[in-house]
Amino acid sequence: MIDSQLLYYLIVFSETGSLLKASELLHISQPSLSKAMQKLERELDLVIFDRTGNKITLNDDGKEILYYAKDIMMMINKLEAKAKDLKEKTQSINIGLTAPGPMFKFPSLFAPGGMNKKISVSTEGEKDLLKNLLNNVYDIIFINNSIHADNLVCKKIMTEHLYVSVPKTHFLYQYKDNIHFSDIDGQTVLLSSDIGCWTAVLDKHMNRSRFLKQSDPGELKEIAEYSSIPSFVTNISISTNSIRNRINIPIVDEDAYMDFYAVYKKEKLRLFDFLAQK
Repeated sequence: MIDSQLLYYLIVFSETGSLLKASELLHISQPSLSKAMQKLERELDLVIFDRTGNKITLNDDGKEILYYAKDIMMMINKLEAKAKDLKEKTQSINIGLTAPGPMFKFPSLFAPGGMNKKISVSTEGEKDLLKNLLNNVYDIIFINNSIHADNLVCKKIMTEHLYVSVPKTHFLYQYKDNIHFSDIDGQTVLLSSDIGCWTAVLDKHMNRSRFLKQSDPGELKEIAEYSSIPSFVTNISISTNSIRNRINIPIVDEDAYMDFYAVYKKEKLRLFDFLAQK
């Protein structure tokens, strides 16, 4: 079997045009490169160089061999890239979701290094999530509707319920037992920048409100703690995002409830079997 390194040396030699320049580029001595080219000829059982004094050039056979050497090295590079890609895929989990709620429900799955793997999380619409799951972009997705397919597992894992969080001095406190979107609409409200599918709900029911969006959860929580501006929490995130000196009032409109389903291919059943038990 021909050593692929010798083929690489041949390509570099052809591109530089001399043993000296090629050896400098390859960080080996010129005599070592010359011996390597001689070894390649022995392995091919073919003379591919014309030699004149200290100079060698590719003969016609050598030029034809060079053509195939480039093809072989290109395929080797593709093979190595594919192997790297497959290795990274087995060491990572790509997760897609419509809203961040599942991240609070299953913190061990979403935590850095969760399940001893690299975790990647993206938020998309349900249609794109399903398409990308089938195309193996995602290992698992969390969507808001049940689906049925022979090759997929679909399991309802939670219902998320939206609450408004206000200090006891805020006039909305009078609705402390329950509240409607219409009661909140028109208020300035603190909001996380990434709430996924909840955005459409707020656009529908609170189009007179102004939203102060924060991308950093810690900053959002700090602003809420030291201001009277209402904010949102859910029954899923309440233990993490609940703010001292505030009450969380459940919103009772139908759109304040959102179901979530975990969906993944049956071949991933052993990886996500803990979800099927929920």
